[in-house]
This record gives sequence, structure tokens and C-alpha cells, in this order.
Amino acid sequence: MTKPREKTREELQAEIEDGKKKIRQLENREKIIKQKLSVEERKARNHRLCKRGGFMESLVPELIAMPDEDAQTFFRLALTSEPAQEFLKKRAEDGNTE
Repeated sequence: MTKPREKTREELQAEIEDGKKKIRQLENREKIIKQKLSVEERKARNHRLCKRGGFMESLVPELIAMPDEDAQTFFRLALTSEPAQEFLKKRAEDGNTE
């Protein structure tokens, strides 16, 4: 049985460089994938906020003409009401936190 030929210094250096190149490529690919994921998450959030905002305006049309500060006060009052707090508490107990 013959002994396998040992690699030369140049071959080993080339192998190291190839490995480093592959690592850089994979790191760049990871960066691109993370950016795409971030864009998709941002789109989903934006869609959810617009959908819910439209729903709120359809329930309370006065919100359309209301200044932001007044709308914020309205929601704060509505969401701190006893029925709203009971609803949120029940949802948390049922495990429906999505």
C-alpha cells in the first residue's frame, strides 16, 4: 500500500484561502438572508398596523378627524376600562397571546 502524497505548502495555503473565501461567501449570504427576513417582518408589521388602524377607524369614524393626541387619549381610556382589562386578562389566562 502506498503512502498518500503530502500536500505542499502552496497547496495548503491555497486550501486555506479557498476555505476563507467560502466563509466570506456564506457570511455574505447570511447577511442577505437576514436583510430579506427583516424586510418581510417589516412588511408584515406594516400590513397588520394598517389593517387594525382601518378596523379601528371603521368602528369609530370620529378617529379620522381626531388629532393624534386625542386619539391616543381615547384609546388609553378605552383600553384601561374594566371590560377591556377583563378581556385582556382572560386572553392571557387562556394562553391566546398571539
